[in-house]
Amino acid sequence: MVQRTQRLRDPVHGLIVFRHDSAVDQLAWALIATPEFQRLRRIRQLGVAEFVFPSATHTRFAHSIGVFHTARTLIGIIRREVEEASFQKDKQRAEVAAIASLLHDLGHGPFSHMFERVQKSHAAGRKHEQWTADIIRDEAGWIRPLLDAHRAGFAGEVASLLAAEDPTDIYHAVVSSSFDADRLDYLRRDRLMTGTGAGAIDFDWLMEHIRVREIEIDAVDSDAPGDTIRVPTFCFDSKALPAAEQFLLARYTLHEQVYFHKATRCVEHMIERLLHLLAQRAKSPDTASSMTGLSADHALLRFFAADSPSVRDYLAMDDAVITSALGAMQAAGDTDIAELAKRLNNRDLYKTLDLRAFGEDEGRQTHWARRIDREFKDKLVAGKVIKDADAAISIYTQIGGDDEKVYKKLHVLDQAEGPREITTLSRMIESLRPRRQFTRYYFADETDRDKARQPRGGIR
Repeated sequence: MVQRTQRLRDPVHGLIVFRHDSAVDQLAWALIATPEFQRLRRIRQLGVAEFVFPSATHTRFAHSIGVFHTARTLIGIIRREVEEASFQKDKQRAEVAAIASLLHDLGHGPFSHMFERVQKSHAAGRKHEQWTADIIRDEAGWIRPLLDAHRAGFAGEVASLLAAEDPTDIYHAVVSSSFDADRLDYLRRDRLMTGTGAGAIDFDWLMEHIRVREIEIDAVDSDAPGDTIRVPTFCFDSKALPAAEQFLLARYTLHEQVYFHKATRCVEHMIERLLHLLAQRAKSPDTASSMTGLSADHALLRFFAADSPSVRDYLAMDDAVITSALGAMQAAGDTDIAELAKRLNNRDLYKTLDLRAFGEDEGRQTHWARRIDREFKDKLVAGKVIKDADAAISIYTQIGGDDEKVYKKLHVLDQAEGPREITTLSRMIESLRPRRQFTRYYFADETDRDKARQPRGGIR
């Protein structure tokens, strides 16, 4: 069959082209058509953010294609840079990086990181990266045959790159680094689709001034403290320092205004509570249907009933499975499940009390938290009050990731010293490095919320 060039229109990147004469492009086009990849149409990029930002309904499907498009650009930059540096080009490794970028989100579950927390308590405690590798390696799936038809062992290479904790070459930086294809897509896509005014980045200027240089990271296989190895990664020419500052500020702003928005976090915790209750009921097959309102063979019950869910069980999970089940769950015999389902369906959210309402002093916030924990102890256990103390933000904050790894930090070239981490060059960025903690309480009863914020006991 004669291959032809395919094209997709994208609101961030414009026209994304899959060339007929590129084996990698044609492989990517075939992978997009698989059921595993099409499932990403049913998983929103920002989970429940649409409860706050109505237009934020974009999907991980669109995002993943955008990441692939960006990865091709970064690979082109590597090709340019290695001609001027002492790094060896590797065409096969470049192909692995491009396809890994396309498939990097295959393992995301419904509402993403929230679903990971539920899994950890009730089923397989695997992160989405591990599920992604499992889906790619699955012999019964559609992904692996396509990859291995491209080159023997190619599926294993792609899965291994995505599962790798630390980099070994520059192509790893395309998928996971301070300036990887994932971030370059979601920062612009999330800003556009939420309508947030802040958070713009000078993308073209940054791409023009990317350089490939070596940095030192801890030697993973060494037992000797302080042992390091040198690995290549993306850095910026000194001319791009202002744009690099803006890039990190954009991430900071989106975390503060979008990802950690109090109402978004509230909805996440309400759904998490609902799924915890559902998972508990699923373990009792005789009563699971009547107590949850779902059919006995419903995908949610099947997933949580399994001690070790299969790839097939996991792939049956998406946002639509949960949201479409809310209607049935309103008739659940478990009144807590029924109430949460009804409230989520009607956007009747718990009422939020943010400890920052009492000032920015951490000691004062701690006093209020202790008092609330004490006075609402029983309701916290019952889930009528939910405490959220997991949201923290710094200049390197990464949702669901490790923001302390050296290769996840941004480096700028200094003529005398080579690559330097940006906080050593920018006072503005250094000032945002300390982590800011957001502690919030969500109350099912507004009266309880009002009671919790009334000053007494010496706290005013």
